[in-house]
Amino acid sequence: MLEKAAIVYWCDGAGHAARIIPVARELESRGIEVTVAGGGQGKPFVEMNGYEHPDLTTVAVKGNTPLSFLKHTLFDLVPSSLRRLRELNRWLKEEDPDMVVTDDIFAGLAAAAHGIEFYRIDHLTPGMLDLRWDIPLRIYDKVSLIFCEEIIVTTLWKDEEAPDGFELVGPLAQEGDREVEKYDVLLNPGTHGENFEEIGQRLEGRGLEVKRVGSDDWEIQPSMTPHTEAASCVVCTGYSSIADTVVGGTPCVVHPFLPFQRSLAQKAERKNTEGVLKADTVDEVVEAAERCCNGEVENPEYENGAEEFVDILLDS
Repeated sequence: MLEKAAIVYWCDGAGHAARIIPVARELESRGIEVTVAGGGQGKPFVEMNGYEHPDLTTVAVKGNTPLSFLKHTLFDLVPSSLRRLRELNRWLKEEDPDMVVTDDIFAGLAAAAHGIEFYRIDHLTPGMLDLRWDIPLRIYDKVSLIFCEEIIVTTLWKDEEAPDGFELVGPLAQEGDREVEKYDVLLNPGTHGENFEEIGQRLEGRGLEVKRVGSDDWEIQPSMTPHTEAASCVVCTGYSSIADTVVGGTPCVVHPFLPFQRSLAQKAERKNTEGVLKADTVDEVVEAAERCCNGEVENPEYENGAEEFVDILLDS
């Protein structure tokens, strides 16, 4: 019987932290104790939601050239990875959970070492990325499935056939009950987005009211869906922001930066996904956002996938 679950999110990028909140809330609503670890950019947000957690070494992949990447790997990536693994081993021993849910490779290794049942959370399925990235992902998936119970993918396309070892659930969003006044556009650049300052200026120049996540007058929010619901359009980069937007029923313009974000946006375009538009250039973003604000784009309709996610955990 599941009495205590540990959730460990990856520390590079706030989106990894954002998607664990609805899972933690759903577990608690069913009487299960939840403990959380992760760190990095998402830690202040998670703690604002009431989850105090340990200070862990953060790990990030950096380097714009092969030489700079090699230096970073030798002098930072490897040492910080070993420290994080040791810290998570110690933390899991202290917490002694019945189950681990994670997208952190080191938490998966630690769970396997302790003999703790664990599930991997992801938003990518085999074949979604181009060949350079798809091959490493498939290897990671195969190795993961040797040790984990299943890989649970939060996706806009949960009706697709799931590969062996995978379960598909709807997008995970941080829902809340705060009332927010209606406005035109929310810009959410995430950790890696580019061109958002120019996008905001161009949209404001066309008379639209624009709010910017991460700006000087933006406060960290415990939940994003009230803010996406109040907007006529959200411009963002990554999957967690898309999830918060579509569950809020608001059209989303995806301006991708990282290869994983581009693959996701391209799939949305190929499948003509309702309420999700890909825009590679600033001009395309501005045009798509205006269409959304003018009511020319259908509102997406998605249920939060947290309930389905926890059903899988409890049915194991």
